[in-house]
Amino acid sequence: MNGFKSSIFLLVFVIATAFMPSNFTFEETQKNFERVADAYSRKEEYVKMKCRSKEIPEETFGNIFLRAFKQEQMMEIWVQKPDGKYVKFNEFKIYAMSGTLGPKRQQGDCQVPEGYYYINDFNPVSNYHLSLGVSYPNESDMFLSNAAKKGGDIYIHGAQASAGCLAMSNYYIEDIYIYAVKAKNNGQQKIPVLVYPFKPSKENMDYYTRLPQFSKNVKLWRNIAEGYQMFEKTNRLPEVYVGTDGYYQFIDPASVSASSK
Repeated sequence: MNGFKSSIFLLVFVIATAFMPSNFTFEETQKNFERVADAYSRKEEYVKMKCRSKEIPEETFGNIFLRAFKQEQMMEIWVQKPDGKYVKFNEFKIYAMSGTLGPKRQQGDCQVPEGYYYINDFNPVSNYHLSLGVSYPNESDMFLSNAAKKGGDIYIHGAQASAGCLAMSNYYIEDIYIYAVKAKNNGQQKIPVLVYPFKPSKENMDYYTRLPQFSKNVKLWRNIAEGYQMFEKTNRLPEVYVGTDGYYQFIDPASVSASSK
């Protein structure tokens, strides 16, 4: 999605929301858009059923994160339970991605970013049905890329075609969009989006990091795999920040809890 299209959407969204009551919740505001309302009419009961099956109170549905694996073409949705641990809520096929394994480093490279991001935009009138913005470029991307134009407008969206985005099909983006709307409506300001080149198992890491064509990506892949492994051990998201070298730093939530006692 280019900057012009994003500007048009912003104008439409501002005009539309200007005439809505100020006491509308975020979810109510979103449901005033036809595509979102249609998605809710068909999918909301399924979301409620999933909440019951995972023992997650619908009224506190929030603290979710999205985790995508490019090689496996899979996106997972995880939701935090009342005990603080996350449970896998659903998973979806990624229908289209452009580029190859490796991070996005400049405008026009058609790469899907790799790293730790969050949702920064909800577009209910997208050219790709519905779409959720991804916060590329982040602080790490800005540090590790020397390109004058690093690109942007990366989205998780509908349809089955992509140029640097994650195309989920119109059917599945509706589920993902509803999850994100409900999470934000219940108070989650930043919904993490974790994008990996592949599932960072020991076997995959050993295989892909030995391939010569990916040698320049190895340091980043080993770096983001640290966060993956930390979560896999505890089912709790680590705190993430970017160090002075541009790579991610992770803090085990268990160690934070222990130190605060």
